[in-house]
Amino acid sequence: MSECFSEPKLSLFGRIPPRTPSRSDAQVPRDTELGPARYARIAHLYFYEAANAGDPAYGLLDIEISLQRRHNGEVWLEAFCVGDGYQSGRGSGNKYPLVFEVRSGERTLTKAEWKYPPVLCGHFDPMTFATKTSLSPSDFEAADQIYLPSIKAVAESCMGAPPTFGGPEGH
Repeated sequence: MSECFSEPKLSLFGRIPPRTPSRSDAQVPRDTELGPARYARIAHLYFYEAANAGDPAYGLLDIEISLQRRHNGEVWLEAFCVGDGYQSGRGSGNKYPLVFEVRSGERTLTKAEWKYPPVLCGHFDPMTFATKTSLSPSDFEAADQIYLPSIKAVAESCMGAPPTFGGPEGH
């Protein structure tokens, strides 16, 4: 086992992308009919053993985040990503959850923590998260960015893991 760290990531909220042939549709929010929503996307978040390490232990890809003001006044944060277990290790957010900071400029409006499921060696698995936030409807209007601060992770090596179909040794 080794302790790893991610780099901080920031994305601005915008409109949900329209449906387009040959491109996957947005995965969040799960139901656009529940109320107006904002959308952000972060291409990747990888976990490294050291600041200068070139080989990540594991990662989360295509992180989609939505903030939705539902018709009952509640504001929900939803996330979707794909766990990248084709790196050198595996891990989960059980001990150190992924933190989403909803911001208006430099001011943090609320935070949400996601204890994401295990990213397994030799797997490329979708993951989802949804939580009600403490945001008011006016906070929803003010929210303009999502920030993922650097977080710790505990990773285990894939060496010695049972092979998966079509994967390299240790995957």
